[in-house]
Amino acid sequence: MNLMRRCAIVGLAWLVLCTAAASAPTDLAPAAPFRAPYLPARDDEVLQEVPSTTDPAVAGMQRLRAALDTAPRSLPAAKQLADAYVDYSRQIGDAHYAGYAEAVIAPWVQASPPAAAALVTQATILQYRHQFNDARVLLQHALKMDPRNAQAWLTLATLDMVQGDYKTASQDCTQVTNTAGVELGLGCSGNLRSYIGQARQSLAILHQVEATVAAAPAATQAWVQGLLAESAERLGDWPQAESHYRNALKLLPQDNFLLVAYADFLLDRDRPREVLPLLAEHTQSDTAFLRIALAEQALQSDQLQRYTWIMAARFEALRLRGSEYFGREESRFALHLQHDPQTALDLALRNWQLQRAPWDARVVLEAALAAKQPQAALPVLEFLDQTKLEDPLLQPLARDLRAELVGSGR
Repeated sequence: MNLMRRCAIVGLAWLVLCTAAASAPTDLAPAAPFRAPYLPARDDEVLQEVPSTTDPAVAGMQRLRAALDTAPRSLPAAKQLADAYVDYSRQIGDAHYAGYAEAVIAPWVQASPPAAAALVTQATILQYRHQFNDARVLLQHALKMDPRNAQAWLTLATLDMVQGDYKTASQDCTQVTNTAGVELGLGCSGNLRSYIGQARQSLAILHQVEATVAAAPAATQAWVQGLLAESAERLGDWPQAESHYRNALKLLPQDNFLLVAYADFLLDRDRPREVLPLLAEHTQSDTAFLRIALAEQALQSDQLQRYTWIMAARFEALRLRGSEYFGREESRFALHLQHDPQTALDLALRNWQLQRAPWDARVVLEAALAAKQPQAALPVLEFLDQTKLEDPLLQPLARDLRAELVGSGR
């Protein structure tokens, strides 16, 4: 999972700088037919948790809501509340709050002319939903009105990195430096280098940023630690990657994206027992719940059928409410929990049309191998050749697929 993170200077930029989960088109069929509902064995069995009003973040959103109610024509008040909603959506992995943010900012987006700040916030929400083209149009419009809008440049850089347009992303990172300052600009360009065969340079740059943000807010420090962890993973330096993940989680212990990324790290290291306590209080997040189910599978749990059913029900619920942007996750679910390589490959390839982060490449390669269709992975193999992406988990998969292609004469 891409861990480009929030910087306090840019506010909502943290959201657009993480690739939460991959996207699937709205016409995509379910990974498996929906079956009879799961019936709890006990009345006290917890199926879903909702945020408590005692949560400081919830209380903060209530205060911001009251402030907007007092000044309903105030764009700054609306933007503060929208940012808080999206922040909370990211933290707990619940997209409903992004919808609340959209409703709050809508009057300023629909105004004539619209406010540039509102367009950027709306673009951020669309990026979160993987409506990349629509987000790009809004950002370009916002930058025509406000060419020095740092958040807009940061969002564009993220969109280009997510979709594998690294040349344009480099230009965007230069604009981030010009508008948001050296720290964010170095973070942007340092992260970019980890995708183009320059992971060592990426680490060197990000360590420079790490030194300069030592006294910065926790969110900024966690952003840098997440980027360092990801770059270390590109080099297969597992101890360093884990150290940075742990550092980031000390700073933001409830951050859903960090938790999920670290859970993936643990699953890849064959440490599923550590995933369960890590995510025990985050079962409301669909992305976290999938990692719990994968850990239960690795442990050969007798509860695996229950977890698999609940995960299937969650994907169906997302589809019913039009929130289908978890193609990467659903591909993993189809392959590893439903043992359906063909569906997994279909999902992964459709997702690849939308975004091209390392994990998006990985699900295609894994599914193509499992489905015995190496030719289906050709677009990803060509992309890896072009970008020179370093990744010790992708390289063996790519090598095996190329060997199968040679053996088949293709």
